[in-house]
Amino acid sequence: MSKVLIKNGRVVIPGENFVGERDILIEDGVIRQISEDIPKEDAEVIDVSNCYVIPGIVDMHVHLRDPDGVEEGISTGTIACAKGGVTTACCMPNTNPCIDNPAIVRYVVLSAEKYGKIKVHPIGAMTIGREGKILAPYDRMKSEGIVGVSDDGNWIEDPLVMRSVLETAGMYGLLPISHCEDKRVSLNGVINEGVVSLKLGLPGIPPLAETLAVARDILIAREVETRIHIAHLSLKDSLDIVRYAKSSGVKVTCEVSPHHFILTDELILTKKVGLKVNPPLRREEDRLALIEGIVDGSVDVIASDHAPRKTLGSDLLNDPFGISSIEIMLPLCYTFLVKAGHLSTLEMIKKLSYNPARLLGLDAGDLAVGNKADIVVFNPDYREEVDVKSFISKGKNSPYDGFELYGFPILTMVDGKIVYAKDI
Repeated sequence: MSKVLIKNGRVVIPGENFVGERDILIEDGVIRQISEDIPKEDAEVIDVSNCYVIPGIVDMHVHLRDPDGVEEGISTGTIACAKGGVTTACCMPNTNPCIDNPAIVRYVVLSAEKYGKIKVHPIGAMTIGREGKILAPYDRMKSEGIVGVSDDGNWIEDPLVMRSVLETAGMYGLLPISHCEDKRVSLNGVINEGVVSLKLGLPGIPPLAETLAVARDILIAREVETRIHIAHLSLKDSLDIVRYAKSSGVKVTCEVSPHHFILTDELILTKKVGLKVNPPLRREEDRLALIEGIVDGSVDVIASDHAPRKTLGSDLLNDPFGISSIEIMLPLCYTFLVKAGHLSTLEMIKKLSYNPARLLGLDAGDLAVGNKADIVVFNPDYREEVDVKSFISKGKNSPYDGFELYGFPILTMVDGKIVYAKDI
């Protein structure tokens, strides 16, 4: 039997609203004891004094680009996840071929078991080919391992199809995750419609493209009395709609991504790499509203929307959308939420780990006796400058090069096995 004893850490247990110094005994990949001053006995001891010990991040919005694997892949993507403190990743279905049938789901699950460093759960497509017409076989895909459904990258324009999606997903206990962008409104836009798009002479994406879709999908969810989760919400107005719907009893949840509460479209005027993303970077007013929503609980989840690309996103007209960020996920959130004074470490971990696991029905995101030891250790005082060239991810399309961040993971464990250790 293999035993590991993590000693002297500031342990964060979101399920108990607890933060305090504890030891954690791990045996055969399972947490066996959490208490003070556990005897060393025959265990391998890891002293983590002055560090936080947290449940691994459950990132419910990751693009691993597999099947295909040209722009990422299970291997590089999951190593990057481990480096960023992510122990469970839910991979989106906008792949080639699309994850819209049980055979492709099985391929992803088996590939993750063979090549992955962390746990990977596929999100199945809502509709065949993500075309918004015919529902994918939810029952058979669930049998192979999907934990939710999404046509991410596309929004289902037909309200009757969307109603069927919500009803069917609810029937099978799957979380429907909506990419709220009405492309009849966004058309060929490349950045947020506003002052910056006018200055640069670039086609803008009107905020209405998101708010219109958010409002319609919530109305359908209210009508059929089922859950709906809004992906990568980016606007103050969208958040206001979600907040009102929650207060009215609608079963709606939402996520935001770090780039939307850290960056604004003004940065595009001076920085040219890694800023083309969908939804686009918005105004300062929106950025501040998202932080407010994270703090007051209107925002349920923080998810990376890690979207690696071969290009750097510097050609705003022609490069594809996406920001590569998974391997700095924890330090981004710690620096700009906790270090900035907006959230406690406990509340941050709820948004990153506990809440997404509960939404998806995953046995993850918390530290408790009997749980699998998916654990991350980070030093809140360790500071480092981001060097995008050193990214493990194939995607170097990141705007964070040169950013000074705190809270880098120094150790990541999955099922009690060390999958990442930082050399500091």
